[in-house]
Amino acid sequence: MFDRGVEPDPRPAAPPSRNPERMRKGHRREYAADRARGSVPFSERCAGALTDIGVFGAVSYRDLAEARFGGHPHTTRRAVNAWIRDGIVEEHTATGPKGNPFKLLVLTREGVAEVRKLAAKRGMDPRQQVRPARIRAEEAAHDTAIYRACRRERQRLEARGAAVRRVRLDSELKSAVARASEAARRRNGKRAADAERHRIARELGLPVDDDGRVLHPDAQIEYEDADGRTGRVNIEAVSGNYREPAVRAKAAAGFAMHANGPAAAGLLRRLGLGSENGSWLRGPADRDPAAVEL
Repeated sequence: MFDRGVEPDPRPAAPPSRNPERMRKGHRREYAADRARGSVPFSERCAGALTDIGVFGAVSYRDLAEARFGGHPHTTRRAVNAWIRDGIVEEHTATGPKGNPFKLLVLTREGVAEVRKLAAKRGMDPRQQVRPARIRAEEAAHDTAIYRACRRERQRLEARGAAVRRVRLDSELKSAVARASEAARRRNGKRAADAERHRIARELGLPVDDDGRVLHPDAQIEYEDADGRTGRVNIEAVSGNYREPAVRAKAAAGFAMHANGPAAAGLLRRLGLGSENGSWLRGPADRDPAAVEL
């Protein structure tokens, strides 16, 4: 996710097959024929993948395969099995919106300490949070969509020469606002709490609506551009059950809106927030997990 683009299959090209039919999904030659060669070492791919899991809490197996291992299932399986043996990653099965099962990866407590070191080595802000994930079955599909949305935004930033330095999830942002507001309320009452809530929101780059409510994104990327200037992107992974007023408010506040599934894509189109302002995050609801998640 951080400081590198989408990484292709690391292995050398296989000779063209004489068989005119495509080989089975996941076969080495199919991926070698379809993807450009790369030179990123396997250890570096693993470091980037572990950092992604730690920063986002829970990442789907297939998303990690595509982002870090060139989409190759067997290379991904090799890495995941090693992490599980070392006791730093756990693999779980969750259910998508349409009932399809999909695999997701989370850090163990032992893995958190390892990933904190990796994040620092990879140029992340020292304040970057890395914690074990608390998985809720009803939120797993949406939580993993946040990783896909941030990956899209990271690609856009990299195309402009910027590098991601920190990612804050909504729980971290909400906690920071709530702590500051509550401390002010205890000292000086409700009016002071409201003023402090708005102050800390501005400090964090969070918009406040006309009713005084702070608008929290699913994630916020902090980046550094090619000239050394810092900036933020607020990101929302929109699900099909979102209410139109909430979507309009966040889009108007400048959030990068990404549709998590076809229903959400239709909602964004109806609101005039189609492909130009967002993207369709293909995920567990619209993919066959058996194709990659070995």
